[in-house]
Amino acid sequence: MGGYSYRVRIRGKYATAISKLALDLGYTIVQASDVIISRFNINVNNSAPDVTIKDSERVPGALTVMGKCSAVNDVVDNLLRVVEKEALVWRSVVPLHRVVMGIVSVVDGNYLVDVGGGIRALLRSPSGAYSNGDVIPVVISRTRVYPSDELVAIPGIRVDTEHVSIVPGSGTVLFSSHIKNYETRQTLLKVGLRYIGKLSGYSIKWRSSAQFLTENDAVREIENALNIFNEVNHASKSSTPYTILQEGECITEIMLNGRAKLLLDNVRNNVMPTIMGHHTYKTLRRNTALLDLVESFLSHCSDRARFSAEFMKQLMSKKYRVGIIHIKPSGEVIKLGNADVLKLEPDDVVLMRRLRGGGFLDGLGLPKEEGDMAITCSAIGNEYLTHVYVDHAWRPKGIYININTPIEFTGGNILYIDLAVDIVKRWSSTEARVIDYDEYKSYVNMGALPSKLQARVEKLMNELLGNVHRLGEECLNKAKELTG
Repeated sequence: MGGYSYRVRIRGKYATAISKLALDLGYTIVQASDVIISRFNINVNNSAPDVTIKDSERVPGALTVMGKCSAVNDVVDNLLRVVEKEALVWRSVVPLHRVVMGIVSVVDGNYLVDVGGGIRALLRSPSGAYSNGDVIPVVISRTRVYPSDELVAIPGIRVDTEHVSIVPGSGTVLFSSHIKNYETRQTLLKVGLRYIGKLSGYSIKWRSSAQFLTENDAVREIENALNIFNEVNHASKSSTPYTILQEGECITEIMLNGRAKLLLDNVRNNVMPTIMGHHTYKTLRRNTALLDLVESFLSHCSDRARFSAEFMKQLMSKKYRVGIIHIKPSGEVIKLGNADVLKLEPDDVVLMRRLRGGGFLDGLGLPKEEGDMAITCSAIGNEYLTHVYVDHAWRPKGIYININTPIEFTGGNILYIDLAVDIVKRWSSTEARVIDYDEYKSYVNMGALPSKLQARVEKLMNELLGNVHRLGEECLNKAKELTG
């Protein structure tokens, strides 16, 4: 950290655990909730953050870390060390809202802009505005974090200070949605209107931290922003290609697996009684009254592991249907639908899904017919799922095993991150084969999978290849016994 204490704003389901880590690492927690202030007995500090850590809005159980690039990198490195790199990581290819001198190209009537490092963004601009080779200042209005994200730039410049932004627009005063207090908004509106006339083709947007400013502070902040804006505007007239005029904000998504969540459970337990499985249980839930009640009894129990196991066992009992949430490394969330429970215990999960006819069974190339069923067998914490496809008379058609992060149970859903590699075998064939290995390697090459996850995938892949049929038979026999 170089002796500087980064200011960290923390929100979401992991707030207690990450606040504990932040304080232990020497960060300064700012704009903390009343609960965190009370829980850690820290002083109120409403300074603007260098970095914000919050729940991902895109992937259940993941974290978003965003802010100044140096702070984001430092925080992410420390978080990954604490969770022992049990996570997939996606980083923005270009900081959001970076202002850079780009080189325009015209391709099939669309504008692209080269922003350096071999990276090109789609340039949103009216037709006929630019020619090939034009060098212009652009703002990264949308960045790419996950592979499917579109990288988009707009012409012009932008300035972001800790409290206010000057952005391309129609000359209005805008507010962060987090600024809700009427009097605060009126004060900031008054200050903004005083200065908006000095800008042409730009708007003033008050950032969330502006809600803590006095009127005099707001005036100083906007005057500082205007000075920076004028400097950047002047520099944009003569700067060479790829010159960065404003750094922008880095964004990192951390896709935590079950092991990482368990490690954060342990961190939280150093602050207050926390069951093992706390953060997994909260992954898809807003109402955690049951969890709060259960943990209120944990302080009176000397065996946390046994208490946690009993809670999980009770959660799983008397469940007749559960959802299956399949998260791809790319961040795509696929809900496979609900499955009938044949057996649901921590060490033995057997589920059955009825399939609709039409199309083909994944990886097997066999027609999917009306009445077909998928039998799924695994266990909580297991790193693969065995699927056996059968027809309406329970005649087996094929086996499909997917390798994933440790399986979690959220209270109503089986959840895991699929690691792309699958092993398939037609029931009548003697040959098992690996599929989607190229997709897996693409994630490796993009830097999303840490080396320890890669090692586990390769090891499991080799072990499972020789045991596919045995695993399929065991799964099918279990299902038959359970259904009588």
